[in-house]
Amino acid sequence: MIGLMLGALGWPSSALAAESDLDRAKESFKAGATAYAAGDYLAAIQALDAAYQLTPLPAIAFSLAQAHRRQYFVDHEREHLSRAVELFRQYIELAPTGSRRADALDALSQLEPLAAAQPKASTRGEPNLDAVRRTRVLITTDAPGAELALDGAPPMPSPLIREVEPGKHRVHVTAPGFFPSERELNAIPGELTLTPVVLRERPSTLGIWTAPEADIYIDGAFASAGGDGVLVQLPSGKHRIAVGQKGRVVALRDVTLQRGKQQNIRVSLDKTSQRITSEVLFMAGGASLGVSLVLSGFAIRAEGEAEQFLGKQQSGNVSPPELTSYRTSINSRDRFRLATGVSLATSAGFFITGLFLHELDQPDPQLLYRMAPRRGAEPPPPPAPVAKSGVRVAPLFFADGLGAMLGGTF
Repeated sequence: MIGLMLGALGWPSSALAAESDLDRAKESFKAGATAYAAGDYLAAIQALDAAYQLTPLPAIAFSLAQAHRRQYFVDHEREHLSRAVELFRQYIELAPTGSRRADALDALSQLEPLAAAQPKASTRGEPNLDAVRRTRVLITTDAPGAELALDGAPPMPSPLIREVEPGKHRVHVTAPGFFPSERELNAIPGELTLTPVVLRERPSTLGIWTAPEADIYIDGAFASAGGDGVLVQLPSGKHRIAVGQKGRVVALRDVTLQRGKQQNIRVSLDKTSQRITSEVLFMAGGASLGVSLVLSGFAIRAEGEAEQFLGKQQSGNVSPPELTSYRTSINSRDRFRLATGVSLATSAGFFITGLFLHELDQPDPQLLYRMAPRRGAEPPPPPAPVAKSGVRVAPLFFADGLGAMLGGTF
């Protein structure tokens, strides 16, 4: 393998080569590395030799030597063997402490005996070096499963390396999950022309079924109101879906979308404990209100019995048992009035507390704005702590009644 990255070549400064030469050398090296990886060593030699002519760096010499070595074992042309030996020696001389020195020495130990055993002139005549200098195009794309069709020929996988006539050519590129692209390229005589094609990804579609009152957040940002069949277009890959609704527990879903495809999810939201508590308080307030109405009826009845006694007392004498009954009615009336007041206060406390709990039961923002984990990226920092709203209820006792105190953070 060539085994070298473009960024590790140590390109010379402008004092040694013009910037345009550097750019051309980088492109040629990249084309050579791609052709080498595809197993087209003649094309790799053509591109790497062009890069070496522009910037004669030891790293490029090593890569070019590797390409000649591989091609020699394909066609056994002596010219490739001799050139490989020459370039490996240059690399060792120019980079005595180079990182590939051991590989170069190992290659020379293999190639030099072969070169010594062969006559100066090949028995098959002089090799045809025109095969290296032919006009070629190298078309690449990073889209998985891409197919490239040059000038209407049958499509082939990437990278596509072809010998062509100099001049203009057209390439049509398709790949699953990407929009197709058609490009025009110009083949330069005697060179390997590199043409990278970038395909535009088709968006993925996420269908979400949830309550209409809910809000949908995707990757930490508000996306849409809830409902049945909410469609959102997103890039392919992993996303985090958060669905929040007042009085409901925030639901989190991690989904992985494929390019150009639709995925549907249904999100059901459970009631929060705060919402359940508020509903229980409403029911308790209603029950307490019902009790207060019953107690009020008892107090009214006792008041009526007392008024009957007073009316009879004005019209004549009353017996001691009747007086005792009157006093009992008065005491019952006062007790029922007090119990009615306590029950009404309790009912009001339940209703007010339940109302506060109901209205302040908002989704947790720390969950709604939590980002999805991304492959190859550090997870986002957690959001700053948010003070949650809450209500506290404390009973209050008075000499003539009962109440409640509400407090909390909002």
